Amino acid sequence: MQKTHYILGLLLSCQLFFAQKEKLAIFAGVEMQPTIYKYQPAANLNVRSYVNDRISLGGAFSFTSKKYSENFGYSADRTRSNHIILNFLAQNDFINTDKVALSTYLSTGLYFFSLVNPDEKTTEISHSEVDGIWYENEYEVPKKLSRDIFYNVQGGLDFSLKLATISEDDLGIYLTTRAAYQFVFGNGDFLNGNQFTKPVFSLGVTFKGNR
Repeated sequence: MQKTHYILGLLLSCQLFFAQKEKLAIFAGVEMQPTIYKYQPAANLNVRSYVNDRISLGGAFSFTSKKYSENFGYSADRTRSNHIILNFLAQNDFINTDKVALSTYLSTGLYFFSLVNPDEKTTEISHSEVDGIWYENEYEVPKKLSRDIFYNVQGGLDFSLKLATISEDDLGIYLTTRAAYQFVFGNGDFLNGNQFTKPVFSLGVTFKGNR
């Protein structure tokens, strides 16, 4: 896992060094992510900065949560799973016209999985600084039953159709659909990454223009 962190750090450093163009793309939509038993809608966001007219680098975020009426062997009447994906993203717009864009992309990063008991709370403490004074804040969160980190890789296609152009800012608004195959590697407390190794699909809107 430590090697994974080094690789991600190197990729993100390269992104900041090379992504010097003014063009930026932001995708926001809903992604169908596999959970323990079946697919679940997930909030999906990615932000990319263009290196040249076709190649863009950035980051991707996905989150979903699913409730279950079983306890998976833990001391709980019911449970809830939380799924968070944080990936580095590279995309190639190999067809890029004024109206249509067809791209391939590869993203890689970390898959955070946690199982919680929503009926039992634990107290956590956070610290914040205001005007040079540190404050301690206590808040209650559902009790964590299991917490695992997996390695995530996705490769897929992005198809975008322009809906409108805001000429003043040279901003294009696109209807975008993305389809990929997701590989999740690693073993957890009661499941392994193979359970999440499946196709993923997303639909949303891309905003593309100059920064």
